[in-house]
Amino acid sequence: MLERLLRWKFMIIIVLVVVLVGTIHYTSFTRPKISFLEGAWRDFLAPLQTIVSRTQRYFQTKVAGLRELRHLKVENQALQAEVVALKREVLALRNYQRENAWLREALDFKSELEHQILVAEVIARSPSKWENTITLNRGLHHGVNTGMAVITNAGIVGTVINSSQFTSTVLLAIDAQSATGGLVQTSGDLVLIQGMEGHSGDLLATPLSRDTSVEVGDVIVTSGLSRIYPKNLPIGQVVSVESRQYDLSFAAVVRPFVDFTRLEYVLIVLPNE
Repeated sequence: MLERLLRWKFMIIIVLVVVLVGTIHYTSFTRPKISFLEGAWRDFLAPLQTIVSRTQRYFQTKVAGLRELRHLKVENQALQAEVVALKREVLALRNYQRENAWLREALDFKSELEHQILVAEVIARSPSKWENTITLNRGLHHGVNTGMAVITNAGIVGTVINSSQFTSTVLLAIDAQSATGGLVQTSGDLVLIQGMEGHSGDLLATPLSRDTSVEVGDVIVTSGLSRIYPKNLPIGQVVSVESRQYDLSFAAVVRPFVDFTRLEYVLIVLPNE
């Protein structure tokens, strides 16, 4: 019984091998037609293959998109960093250009003065509402002392009121406590120039004699009578004139040539040795 089963089993294996070889041989050639079972089986698998193929393409597209997005994000960060660096470079170049232009003007202005001057940078401004002052990065170590005039090529700025070894404080000409001698450029009449109350940014010119005449548009310069400012330094231009005390006196508002809100560098007038 056992020998018979083994013999039939052996025969079945041989038949299956023959059928398999025949099937392989039969299907290895290109055929214009397929069998009914093959067609039915392929039609049965087609929807599943479609789903699998579309799902595969979908995930491949998403993965490719994520990779591209990651690449674009890295590239965008690099470009943003480059833009920031370029903006800083442009800003620095503009600052250098402005400073160079100012220094060239200062050198031209220096050649017109008979005094030695020292270039100083404004490093601080007074936060006080009661006093208009600035702090410079030059002090006793650089030969700066109390009472020295501070100017720009545009006009007068103020007076040094105290100094440390490496800094000095300047009382601006527009401060109400400031006063200097002025001169009407067209007539030569003398006026007193003071800062106005309320931090308006303008100056007030009052006459030193009854014969003084000032009109709108007149240019006021330093008189040179004080020991602080050299003569003929620009101060400002008269923008209005008001009569006082029954027309026996007047007060003229003078718009300074110096823009005190944009001071970056100034010139300290050193005494002649």
